[in-house]
Amino acid sequence: MAGNLGGQLNEPGESALDAMLLTSLMSSRLCHDLVNPVGALSSGLEVLREPDTDDEMRREAMALIETSAEKAITALKFARLAYGLSGGLTHEVSLAEVRELLAGVYSFAKADLEWAVDGASVPKPEAKALLLLAHAAGDCVPRGGTVRIAGALGEYEIVASGPRTMLNQDLVAALDGRASDLTPKFAPAFLVGKIARDAGGEACAELVEDRVFFRLVIPRSSLSLTAG
Repeated sequence: MAGNLGGQLNEPGESALDAMLLTSLMSSRLCHDLVNPVGALSSGLEVLREPDTDDEMRREAMALIETSAEKAITALKFARLAYGLSGGLTHEVSLAEVRELLAGVYSFAKADLEWAVDGASVPKPEAKALLLLAHAAGDCVPRGGTVRIAGALGEYEIVASGPRTMLNQDLVAALDGRASDLTPKFAPAFLVGKIARDAGGEACAELVEDRVFFRLVIPRSSLSLTAG
């Protein structure tokens, strides 16, 4: 991606996507993730500024402020690694950090996170893809359930299970690299697919009965340090 900022992001079999458009889509997604907690934070402060606010309302407002601030900070920490370029793409990322970031995100989600990934660290593009795909898996269980992440050495399986499990076909299309009608919600999935394909691997999703299976393969020997 770093070497393609002036042109189009496409590989054989992918739809062409202008880099500026992908940047805009990802920025919109980040704003979407932040607007609710920041808005709630503002609402809590407004309540505290009211002169006739009683003690009970103040306690509720402070609780709202604390929760909203924690949620916003969690979203920013996740985005810093999953979307950002801090430290460049050439160094490795601790899997403990990946797990910690996902645990923070899932602490505000309806699904429970199960982590069964072996290894100490992974290349940053691989960490970004794993974070984004694991985050997307949470949307597949809107009524709650479990998201289990397992794997090692560039091969991962993420299984989302729960009541009324669903798989949006726009997510499947984004992972496949189909950019037509791509929306901010699924722009991260498009990025996951590109990282995997640039490394000679794959990223895909399938609904089987009441479970959604995600597969992420990123061969270590061919991982592009400019992917993502």
